[in-house]
Amino acid sequence: MSDRNELRVTADSLIVRPRGWDRLWCCRREVVVPLTSITDVRIEHAPSRIPTGWRGPGLDFMGKLSGTFHPNGERHFWNYSGSGDALGVAIDQGQHFQQLYLSVGDAERSKQALLDALSDR
Repeated sequence: MSDRNELRVTADSLIVRPRGWDRLWCCRREVVVPLTSITDVRIEHAPSRIPTGWRGPGLDFMGKLSGTFHPNGERHFWNYSGSGDALGVAIDQGQHFQQLYLSVGDAERSKQALLDALSDR
């Protein structure tokens, strides 16, 4: 699995920075989510089965999903490439995005690091 996103956890936020050309495809340099707004962190073993809705702005090409997708009236941020697991992050309705789906180098380690940060707050 490709490490397409840099994840950084500060005292109060999760910061997601797409790497390389993904910044262009995602139409964003970063996504910042307050830790207090994160409601769930999980590993998606079959992200290709998750409904994405309509795309805009972003890219949906040959298994690469980058940018904003709108399923069922929600707004989700995807930066996922190809096959393998994705890190899924659920967010309160009051935020810009309600879900994040991310390609990371080690989904289990990323999930645990985020859960540790959430338990510390």
